[in-house]
Parts: sequence; structure tokens; C-alpha cells
Amino acid sequence: MTSAPDDNDGLHESGGGMRRERRIPFLLFVVCLVAAMPVSWGAGDHKDLDGAERLNAAVSPPRRVPPRQVVELETVPSPVPKTGQTTCWDENGTPIDCAGTGQDGELQKGVLAGPRFSDNADGTVKDNLTGLIWLKDANCFGNKVWNDALTVSKTLASGACGLSDGSVAGAWRLPNVKEFESLFDLGHLYPALPVGHPFSGVTSFYYWSSTSYAHFPFFAWAVLLGEGEATGWQKSDEFYVWPVRGGQ
Repeated sequence: MTSAPDDNDGLHESGGGMRRERRIPFLLFVVCLVAAMPVSWGAGDHKDLDGAERLNAAVSPPRRVPPRQVVELETVPSPVPKTGQTTCWDENGTPIDCAGTGQDGELQKGVLAGPRFSDNADGTVKDNLTGLIWLKDANCFGNKVWNDALTVSKTLASGACGLSDGSVAGAWRLPNVKEFESLFDLGHLYPALPVGHPFSGVTSFYYWSSTSYAHFPFFAWAVLLGEGEATGWQKSDEFYVWPVRGGQ
């Protein structure tokens, strides 16, 4: 028969004598075992890592963001320009009083630079709203297919197209469709550009942008300066070229 443990548990015979073996209490043993476990225990379980991060966040003091950074985060990085439209119409196209209509002509949201353009007297014009530098002559190259439009734009340099700005090949490029649309003044037609613009050679026909038409990649976006609209056309079509430089 097996006898139940008694007070003599832990007594062992050694060398003809009895000695008491010291035992570690069970609770202390569990605490030591947990403390000895590696930090990576449960590796692969992101919940453990998240818990550690929450613990660190609770212990570490919060970092203060410098006031200047707060201002930069709250500032709109690229304000939307005004359309230039100040008239309102009804569903039949009849001009009406703008008050209370909610139309663009009433609200006129967006930003406006004054003056909008600066003629640099070196064959270039600066758009004071976007900071882009445009070739003053909007009809230096005539009509080109899309690939040729890209080539003549990126090889443009001072000495050509009335330029004396010291620019070199690679400084100029074909503008993307959004940059082109930033020129539009939708309160005017033929061309749909702000009144008093300093450009020369502007036509009311299509100009190529560098932006391909994603749905049909053998098309690219072209802007119609006469009416202020963008449309996709086959890259084999021939349209005007108006290079730009600068931008973000």
C-alpha cells in the first residue's frame, strides 16, 4: 500500500543520517518560470506585440509636436483654383440671378492669384497660382503626334521658340492634363483662358498632355483650349504642343 505523505516528506537518508531537502514553494516556481520565458514568446502573434506597444505608450511620456508642424499639417497643400465662372443659368440655359442657386457662379469657391501671370521677358510666363513656368509661345511646334510632342518638349532649350532663359534640354516637358486644366477660365471661351493673359500664338484647338488615357492606353488626354475641356484621343492624332517646366 502506498502511504499518504506526512511531515517526514522531504527527509532523505544520506550517509547513514537524515537530512531535510529544501523545496521551492509552488507559486514561487510558477513566477520564476514565467519571468524566465523569452520576450519573443508567442512570436508571430501580433496581439502580444500590440500589447507591448500599448504598455510602452502608457509608460513613455507623449511626444509634443512642434507648433510649426501642426500648422503645416492643417494647411491645404494644393488649393483648388477658382473656375472663373461668375454667371448662373437655368436648365434651359437662360441667365438668372445667382443668389440662392448654389451654382458655381454664386459660390465661386477656390483660390485666385493676382496678378495671375507674370511675363518674364525671356520667352517664359510664370503662373503665380501654380508656380509653373510656361513657354510664352503656345504655337512654336505646330501639330505633332503624341510621341513627337513628348520629344520636342523634353529637348526644348534656350535659343529656341523665343527663349532666352538659359534653360537646357531636359528642363522642359509636356504638361500633364491636370496642369493644363489649371489654366482654364470657364467664364470665357475661345480661348478658355483668363482675360489679359500674356501668351502668344494660343489656338482654340486641341493641345496634347503627357497623360495617357488609362481605359485605352493607345489614347492620351488632350485639352481643347477653345472651350476648356479634356478628351481622350488616339496617340497617332496630331495636336498642338505647349511645353512647361517646374512644378512638384
